[in-house]
Amino acid sequence: MSSTTLDLEATGGPSDAPASPASPASPTLAPARTLRDIFPPVYKTHILNCSYPKWHTKYRSLTPKTRIIPLDDTFVSYLRADGIVLPSDEDQITSLDTDSEDEEEDSDDEEGTPQLDPCVLFPEIHQKIKDTIHELGGKVAPKLNWSSPKDATFMTANTVECRKPGDIYLLFKSSDFITHDLEHAYDECIDEGVPAPEEQPELEQANIPYGLVLRKWFKINPSMEFRCFVRGRRLLAVSQRELNHFEFLEDMKRELVYCIKEFFDENLRYTFPDGDFVFDCYIPMTEAERKKVWLIDINPFAPRTDPLLFSWVELLELPFDGDEAEGRGRYPELRLVKKGDPEAYSFATPQYSTSKLPQEVVQAGLEGEEAIWEFAKRWKDIVGQMEAKDKKAEDDKKVEDDKKAEERK
Repeated sequence: MSSTTLDLEATGGPSDAPASPASPASPTLAPARTLRDIFPPVYKTHILNCSYPKWHTKYRSLTPKTRIIPLDDTFVSYLRADGIVLPSDEDQITSLDTDSEDEEEDSDDEEGTPQLDPCVLFPEIHQKIKDTIHELGGKVAPKLNWSSPKDATFMTANTVECRKPGDIYLLFKSSDFITHDLEHAYDECIDEGVPAPEEQPELEQANIPYGLVLRKWFKINPSMEFRCFVRGRRLLAVSQRELNHFEFLEDMKRELVYCIKEFFDENLRYTFPDGDFVFDCYIPMTEAERKKVWLIDINPFAPRTDPLLFSWVELLELPFDGDEAEGRGRYPELRLVKKGDPEAYSFATPQYSTSKLPQEVVQAGLEGEEAIWEFAKRWKDIVGQMEAKDKKAEDDKKVEDDKKAEERK
């Protein structure tokens, strides 16, 4: 998350010499303060406490049906490796064109490099994923410890719904969010007060116990997802997650705030290890489950978490102390997208668009390094042809202009 500039304060300090009336002392600009300058410290233990495998056991009854598969170093290395190799026991489209099938058969490991086929690399985990998908009804929504690969759904028809292990691998290996979990989980955290590595080894990036989270797939009504901000064990604010206007939500505002506040007080307020955190919840629209609140995720109270309709500056300025009775009686602000808000219209850049790639690049990545080089060569040729065409058009125009100028003489 980029730094947010709060303000620039103009201040004038005393001068040793009296200021001339004709030329008053120039004001001095104080250094710009960023969000991280005012944010409370974020500890590694807090990030770890927000890991789904860490908290799920305690709150299992509050979440949709979910299974967690522990991942070994081989699986994590597969996710980190360049290129996308999908399971050989699944039908996949992995070629740039139909004429490349013979080349694929001849190019298998010409130099003896073992292919990263999941069926061979981690057969037990691969089979466990298959069995779990079947157990959960044949469709799941996957995530790693902290992140869902929502930024990679351009690979799977704009959905995180997965029906086979290869769908999961394709999403994970295409996702910047998953890469963040693997490489940058503890970025911008401080070590002060953290146990020594030998006492709690998982507080080092290399020792994080990763788990594949598979949630039974169900159709979520995006209008009923909410992000809730907790500080000092007080529920301070609630934001609509889907940034579109839903007119009916305004009439439900009081009911929604009450349901979410009651859910927090009864289930999370004193049971989560940290006093500051952010949780996502979902309230089904069905009449039978109208007051049932599902816990979807718990996120760090940190700049990396999207504050959605709030800003972190606003949230940090909200009062969060006071006596116990006052805290229980105080209801949070629920912020919704209003009809006239810019978020209510679709003129903005599509969500996660910076993570998307042209389909030709995706297909080349699926086929391997040789296809990537072939695609790069073809692209260079195309660019060269376009530049030559543009130059010819400029030369022709110059000739035409010179001819007209000569005729005018």
